[in-house]
Amino acid sequence: MMNKKRNIIICVVVVSILVLIISGILISKYFKESKTTTNEVYGVVKQINNDSIVVEEKDSTNTKTYLIDGSNFNEGDLILIKIKDGKVESSKVVVEHYNELTTTKPIVIVEENTTESTTTTVSSRVTTKTNRPNTTQVTNKDETILSYFNEKLESTKKPNISKDTFKNGFISIVDFIFYDQPIKGVTFKELKSKTKAKVIYYALLIDAAIDSKFPNYKENISSKYSDIKAKLVAEFLELKYNMCEKSEDGCKQASDDFELLKYSLNLTWDTVKSFFKYIKDLSVPKIQSWYESFRG
Repeated sequence: MMNKKRNIIICVVVVSILVLIISGILISKYFKESKTTTNEVYGVVKQINNDSIVVEEKDSTNTKTYLIDGSNFNEGDLILIKIKDGKVESSKVVVEHYNELTTTKPIVIVEENTTESTTTTVSSRVTTKTNRPNTTQVTNKDETILSYFNEKLESTKKPNISKDTFKNGFISIVDFIFYDQPIKGVTFKELKSKTKAKVIYYALLIDAAIDSKFPNYKENISSKYSDIKAKLVAEFLELKYNMCEKSEDGCKQASDDFELLKYSLNLTWDTVKSFFKYIKDLSVPKIQSWYESFRG
């Protein structure tokens, strides 16, 4: 009887010791992992040395030296550095020759006063002052335009519509967005930001739908319609960024729509980078915001 009782006590002690050992291992692992710090740094390469690079970090004029092989970078590149426990874990180029993009004037769509045609010219930033209509008017106008564009998108699914009909319809859409031409008595600048983003979302889907039926349908149209997909995506990205920075209610919808556009238009980060020439203020925070959406 005593032996049986002693064996039970021994088993309990052994089990308790094992529990304590396992608990200690788990607690040690937890604290070790909790002490691990990982952060990411976006910055522009200012100087390349033999075994290090000097980087001007985002939102700062200060520079910092990182022990990174600079052979994969060029001065002026915007790069992403991942740091773990104070050491560089990885680094990669986000935008090549970023400095050149920021010192080159963006291509801005400007409507010239001419009776013959409207042309696209290279210009510095254009500022337009507009009067802000009251909320009721904006809501009604927004609903009218969204309904119109939804109908236009649905019309691309209909059979027996000619190439010229689609072409003329898309020209009207581009003129509405970029050249201040009204639709249903409403101009693009009168709309809320979230409606503008939705309109461009519709315009890109409409363009893709027409192009799937009539490839290269925009050929032989005026030069102001050239590279229009790039211009539309650039405008969408600007609107999305500004709404999200201000925490406006259209941020989530624009973010969700961009995810759909990436899939529908086969957008890649390399593709989007080629559209940067149409961005008016190509800041590092903007690029970081857009780049993060492709990393996810």
